[in-house]
Amino acid sequence: MLSGTTRTGQGTSGDAGVIGPDGLDHRQRVTRVTVADLYERGYHQYGSRVAIRDGSTTITYRELGEQVHRIVGGLGELGVRRGDRGVLLLDNCPEFFEIEHALFVGGFVRTTLSVRLHLREVVHILADCAAAVVFASPGWAEQLAGVRDRLPALRHVVAVAGGPGDTTVDRLREAPPAPYAPPLPHDPAAILYTSGTTGMPKGATLSHANWAAMVRNELLELPPAEDDDRVLHVAPLSHLSGYVAPSYFVRGATHFTCPRFDAVATLELVERHRVTILPMVPTMLNLLVQAAERRTGNYRSLHTVVYAGSPIAPGRLARARQVFGDVFVQFYGLSELPIPIACLSRRDHAFDPAGGVPARLASAGRVSPFVEVRLVDDRGVQVPHGEIGEITVRGDQTMMGYWNLPSATTDMIDAEGWASTGDLGRFDDDGYLYIVDRKKDMVVTGGFNVYPTEVENVVSTLPAVSEVAVVGVPDPVWGEALKAVVVVREGYELSADDVVAVCAANLAGYKKPRSVEFVSELPKTGSGKIMRRQLRDRYWADGDRKVGG
Repeated sequence: MLSGTTRTGQGTSGDAGVIGPDGLDHRQRVTRVTVADLYERGYHQYGSRVAIRDGSTTITYRELGEQVHRIVGGLGELGVRRGDRGVLLLDNCPEFFEIEHALFVGGFVRTTLSVRLHLREVVHILADCAAAVVFASPGWAEQLAGVRDRLPALRHVVAVAGGPGDTTVDRLREAPPAPYAPPLPHDPAAILYTSGTTGMPKGATLSHANWAAMVRNELLELPPAEDDDRVLHVAPLSHLSGYVAPSYFVRGATHFTCPRFDAVATLELVERHRVTILPMVPTMLNLLVQAAERRTGNYRSLHTVVYAGSPIAPGRLARARQVFGDVFVQFYGLSELPIPIACLSRRDHAFDPAGGVPARLASAGRVSPFVEVRLVDDRGVQVPHGEIGEITVRGDQTMMGYWNLPSATTDMIDAEGWASTGDLGRFDDDGYLYIVDRKKDMVVTGGFNVYPTEVENVVSTLPAVSEVAVVGVPDPVWGEALKAVVVVREGYELSADDVVAVCAANLAGYKKPRSVEFVSELPKTGSGKIMRRQLRDRYWADGDRKVGG
């Protein structure tokens, strides 16, 4: 089912590259740790510490391990087998951690989906990965009940916190605990779905070794974890928070969840629980700073705010620093190449206001030590230092391949293991990596990736639409916002509300255009192809980069 190529010379990726120059098999020297091993160690090493706190309820690491093994046993009783795909369709909640850990520890394949997706998108992904079990919130459990006939591989919907389902997570917890049977480093551990250039989601498949490499790289870049660390997850666990949380679970931190982000409520939670670590996407951080500037509060417990998804304009970072101090860490990564490819450290964010805002705050930071990055031109040739090229990456966090898409895998990852990001960047003389544009047409809005083709395909279903191009334009809140530029067919009438409504009926809310412009024609090449980039450049003409901040 998984398509991809085996690459040598990446120690944690299984048995590749184990024959040394002396001709001997060095397999036993290859690091074989998995994310499941890391979690198992944590349950024992931090047994009495609080792993999860929800209101007055606390779960220690020892109790978490017991719950995890019972859920693994319960899934086994349902007939779910190692390698089967388990999907979490949940808001942030304590059960998310129990279920996710169980999928890793039990050798299943973890997939998480945003609860903001449209039902049509969810059905496509569940069918694509042949999901065997879905853990659903009440609202999603009800929606899935009406489409089971379109999902022949789906054997069980497990209801979390109510709603219809074949069983509940509470019943799974009643099963006898399953003994730990370690997965192998090269076993698939997770599928991360990202929108494709054609509008169809692609599943980036990561092995246990890939996920463990992500944790290692994060721990190397993050400030040292403390015994009393408290992590507040207001960013989606299906996205950023879900990639940061493992690093703090393996260090024994306490985790709090919040199902929906609200800036004022987040500030109150930081104060009440003396939160020390806060993962955020840039849009959330912008709103949080604005709320903090209007409110008197004590946020001195915070020592690390991790943000990723898109860069933040240096001026906004300077404002954030005035409110919260030198606590910020920026990660750069992709679903196919998990964070951190590069890191702008807490020290990098510190500066003397009297000297002005340093240029490095506009960067993605320096490349992480266990990652290779080179910038190449359209022929794949490395560009001279200081020039702009496509960012290509090689490292043991690189995905195994796209699920069921062999050609897409080889298009992205070459025979030597170099993966194309689609981002254009440059290095300065101090080694900071600046992302200046996107080679692909992807838009990052509010921390979510959107490919314009997907939105254009939906808008084009309207009979009144002759042509449409969707581009990302600068936005003070979202970094980038979607704009639909539409040519109306002669003799038809169309309003902006009509365009937004058809998108709302078929796509996730964050994929709706925030503005619509009607024009008489779109710029085209000589062959008649719409010049989306030229159209987009009109809105970014006054900036020194063409990505949101």
